[in-house]
Amino acid sequence: MGDPTDQQALLARALEHALNYRRSLGTRAVAAAASTETVYDQLTALGGMPAEGTAPSLVLEELVRLATPGLTAMSGPRFFGWVTGGTLPAALAADWLTSAWDQNAGPATGAPAAAAFELVALRWVVELLGLPEQARGALVTGASMANFTTLAAARSQVLAAAGWDVEQDGLFEAPRVRVFVGRERHSSIDRALRLLGFGKRALSIVDADGQGRMRAEALQSELEGWTGPVIVCAQAGNVDSGAFDPLERIHEVVNDHRARFGSELAWLHVDGAFGLWARASPATAALARGAELADSWATDAHKTLNVPYDSGLALTRHPQAQRRALAIAGAYLSSGSGLSLPNPGSFSPELSRRARGFALWAALRGLGRSGVAALVARCAEHARQLAGELGATPGLRILNDVVFNQVVLAAEPPAGVPPHDWTREFAFRIQCEGTCYTTPTLWRGVPALRFSVVNADTTGGDISSSAEAVRRVYGEMCSDPPRPLRAE
Repeated sequence: MGDPTDQQALLARALEHALNYRRSLGTRAVAAAASTETVYDQLTALGGMPAEGTAPSLVLEELVRLATPGLTAMSGPRFFGWVTGGTLPAALAADWLTSAWDQNAGPATGAPAAAAFELVALRWVVELLGLPEQARGALVTGASMANFTTLAAARSQVLAAAGWDVEQDGLFEAPRVRVFVGRERHSSIDRALRLLGFGKRALSIVDADGQGRMRAEALQSELEGWTGPVIVCAQAGNVDSGAFDPLERIHEVVNDHRARFGSELAWLHVDGAFGLWARASPATAALARGAELADSWATDAHKTLNVPYDSGLALTRHPQAQRRALAIAGAYLSSGSGLSLPNPGSFSPELSRRARGFALWAALRGLGRSGVAALVARCAEHARQLAGELGATPGLRILNDVVFNQVVLAAEPPAGVPPHDWTREFAFRIQCEGTCYTTPTLWRGVPALRFSVVNADTTGGDISSSAEAVRRVYGEMCSDPPRPLRAE
């Protein structure tokens, strides 16, 4: 551990660096000043693994010096590249303590505080989002792992209903499960299903409308004639448009299938990485009406709620299925004391788990129900403001109905310039300009830019300055088109 005085000085210096960075977020260029290759080359120039150690104080200064040019201001108020929230002060402070306390939240009896805070924080989320009282789950790394976790529970339940014990017998010779997904689903659903052994051929792709919402009537048609186990993956918040699937109608379709073939042969999952939080605000709750009817939910706290990375939530109304699919046993894992409460570690694929409950609890405690509602509504309001300011510019066109926090923007290129290359260059030039950060996407076959407005510190002024920067860059590119465009 070294000299306690030296350790205190080291941590105080780390705090100084952290505060300096946090203070810079409102004014610094959002994009990183150095590329991955540049940072890598500088690190490589230090040589191979050192034979001798270096004083911790020197390691810290070297870390800050080498890393700072490669830091993107993702937690700042004008980062719109992905659905990346900022960091609420209470949650950030709790996250620092989480690292200092260094609790393994896997075996709950050995980490009582970590388990208790996680359980209470999850219960608060269930209450806040109006989910069934019996919903249980665990904190995981993010929505990708939350989708995997909850779909593992789905696999267990629908196969058990078909007379197959997948935990004992695996998937070889198991009854075929059909998984129905929307055409505009997030790719993490596909990855989770691959990891769970279903394979791409298990997917039945359901048509989506012009905003990316699954068509309930198309789902009904796809389900016709299928009598075996079914998993339906709906979406609360399209990754580009922010649109919400018609969850109530989808539930009706799933329930009709259950009525005909068996109540436990079908499972409805909602991927709500950022959109599930719409239910926390009266201004947006109607978007996710019907989500409470699902069997499982995946969402993130490090998106809309602005908890530091990483903080995913995997919740289900069938905790026994999730536990059956994921629990782990071992005599050495017990501390010797019993546990009368559910063990969150038994609902997660991780045995070694960061104690994420402290930061989530601090965010919810700090905001309260009214604070979360205001945060969610403010993100949606800022997205509408951004769409209004950009959409009024000749040559710029908003492609989506801005219903939540996502804005999809198409920019008309000069004659003869390929739209795909132009859009990628446009995104790069905006990033280099430094005011805000956006990323390219492909929306319904049209090259576009994607803005995700989800930071708690974003103001109306940030939105206006970002819109002005986008317009300025667009005007510069139109008046002096780059020839050739930036090479990949």
